[in-house]
Amino acid sequence: MPNILFILMFCIFGTGFTAWAEPFTLPRTDTVLLKDKHTENEYPITIKLPRSYQKQNQKRYPVVYLLDANYSLPIASGASRFMMNSGSIEEVILVAVGYQKGIPGLNSRIHDYTPFVDKTWKRATGGAKQHLNYLKQTVIPYINTHYRTDTQKTLVGNSLGGLFVAYTLFTEPTLFSSYIIGSPSVWFKENSILAMTVQPATNTTKVYIAVGELEESEGEKMVSGTKQLVDKINKQSGEHVMTNLFVIPHAHHATAFPTTASQGLDWLYKK
Repeated sequence: MPNILFILMFCIFGTGFTAWAEPFTLPRTDTVLLKDKHTENEYPITIKLPRSYQKQNQKRYPVVYLLDANYSLPIASGASRFMMNSGSIEEVILVAVGYQKGIPGLNSRIHDYTPFVDKTWKRATGGAKQHLNYLKQTVIPYINTHYRTDTQKTLVGNSLGGLFVAYTLFTEPTLFSSYIIGSPSVWFKENSILAMTVQPATNTTKVYIAVGELEESEGEKMVSGTKQLVDKINKQSGEHVMTNLFVIPHAHHATAFPTTASQGLDWLYKK
């Protein structure tokens, strides 16, 4: 009898429930395809505006640029929502840079986020310089032209994205005012990032670095590599750079980033 009753109720109400089920989308978001002027490659760029953006039409906002848009935007959006809406951190515009249109995402991120060519990899590597130029010459100018931005800009990356953020800090330290480096792949091409020449920062620059404590035993000694990277930043990036290293308790590579994003944004934009 209970099963018959359930089936009857589903027949009566089931269609109505389904009609109300709409695909979930992040509020106040828009996505555009921006073409790299030099390579003709296109990338989807998703912009999420803060809650006050439309009402406070004279206000300008900091911009947080996220690599690996597919997973970083939902995490950063969810992590920052309550902090912004409750007033514990400044409201920011989130700009998430996706993967190159027309090729697998893994191929795109491995090529775009690695600073050095490593022929031992089956996939193409060494495209970080070009990808950084794309951010500098195409993405940032587009955002500054179409949205009310202020001078504060943060670059956020995790894993190979964290390697890319470190590369950006070392080569274009004034392009962003702050950096969030999550679980950086310092190990790539035998720790080549640790041998790079560093361009010292000339302006006040804040760098938040985080890694899961369990990442040390996952094959690449990520904690040791991250600490060496922080030591290099402290010694070579100049007196204007302030670093904050957090080794996340009980976290491994697959779970560290949500904490990195939330704690990093809190440290940089706390009111």
